[in-house]
Amino acid sequence: MKLQQLTEPERIFLGLEAEDGDQALTKLGELLSEQLGVSQEKIVGALMERERLGSTGVGDGFAIPHCKLAGIKEIVVAIARFENGVDFHAPDGKPVRLMFVVLSPPDQPAAHLQVLSQIARVLKRKEIRQRLMEAEDAAAMARVVHESAEAEGL
Repeated sequence: MKLQQLTEPERIFLGLEAEDGDQALTKLGELLSEQLGVSQEKIVGALMERERLGSTGVGDGFAIPHCKLAGIKEIVVAIARFENGVDFHAPDGKPVRLMFVVLSPPDQPAAHLQVLSQIARVLKRKEIRQRLMEAEDAAAMARVVHESAEAEGL
C-alpha cells in the first residue's frame, strides 16, 4: 500500500485545538468515526492503548499515532494539524503540531509497518516537514505528501 494512495484531503484536518495528547486523540476519533463507521470510543481506545506502550511522538513537532483497529477493511491514514502544540511526550520534549494517524485492520501487520515506514521517510526531510506546516489547506497538504512520497519512490 502506497502512502500517496492513502492520503486524501477528506482525511486531513487543519486548525485543530487540544489541551493535551488525550484530547488530541479524542478529537481525531470524533472526526474519523463518522467517516469510517466505527465508534469514536473504539478508535480512541485503540490509539490510547498503543500510546501506553510508548509515545508515538517522533520529534520536531510530529507524531505518528497508530493502531490496529477491528472493524475496518483497509488501512486509513489521516493527518491532523494543531494550531498550538500538544504535549505528546515526544523524545525531544517538543510539542506536537502535526500528526499522521494510521489505522490498520488487524490482519494486515506487514502493510501497517510499510505505511509507518513510508511516513517516517517523508518526515525525515526538514523541507518536507516545513512545507507540511505551511500548507494553506488540505488539498495543498495532500499535494506535499504525494510529491514527497513520489520523490522518495514510495
